[in-house]
Amino acid sequence: MENQTRRQRAQDDAQSTESEVPIKDTNPSGINIDGINDGGGEVVDGGESVIMTFGDIFSAPAGSVLIHACNCVGSWGAGIALAFKQKYPAAYQVYHNHCTTAHSDPSSLLGTTLLIPPQESDPDGHWIACLFTSERYGKRVDSPEMILRRTKGAFEGLLEQVRRVGVDGGLHACKINSGRFGVDWGRTREALEECLRVEGAGRVVVVYEFEEELGGGQSSRGGRGGRGRGRGRGRVIGRGRGGTT
Repeated sequence: MENQTRRQRAQDDAQSTESEVPIKDTNPSGINIDGINDGGGEVVDGGESVIMTFGDIFSAPAGSVLIHACNCVGSWGAGIALAFKQKYPAAYQVYHNHCTTAHSDPSSLLGTTLLIPPQESDPDGHWIACLFTSERYGKRVDSPEMILRRTKGAFEGLLEQVRRVGVDGGLHACKINSGRFGVDWGRTREALEECLRVEGAGRVVVVYEFEEELGGGQSSRGGRGGRGRGRGRGRVIGRGRGGTT
């Protein structure tokens, strides 16, 4: 009986000690970020609506929406757009036909989004969201101000489509507009955050950092030489003519 009493007292003391240990709040903003790093990425910056991470966007969970900015003439020929074309050839064909067949005037696509459902022959069950932010590319790319204005309209359209269609997967993006379109990432990020505050209904966008094609990529806040260069698991992006970011 005496031994049982001692054991009971020890248990009571342990429970009392545990209750005094403060529990650390690892997500004070209340954002659900479970599963965003299934591809092995490392979260580097958790804002209220845009979360930066090191990793490979193509390793996002099945059913996710992968977002990138596109031109309106049907070309995924360089930068991360070329990687999208190589990874999702059937989705590329849908995009190409949308630009060249369904719309005779490319400029009519500006500020809109083509949301491509998972294609049977493409891997991972990913949705592909094409934000039309510049009519053309290269020397004929639109100005940053025009691109940012179209980005807002296109992203708002994406959020509406996702709600209407009932897409359950998370939103995952590269640093749209910051590569071949030459727009400072910090400005695009602000545009996305503004849209999410107004139209996001609690959604967040996971944005992936990687060693960008031209070297010395921009940081998550738009400056040169992003944090953790070389640490990310993003793939090397192929070179080619024409493209998006």
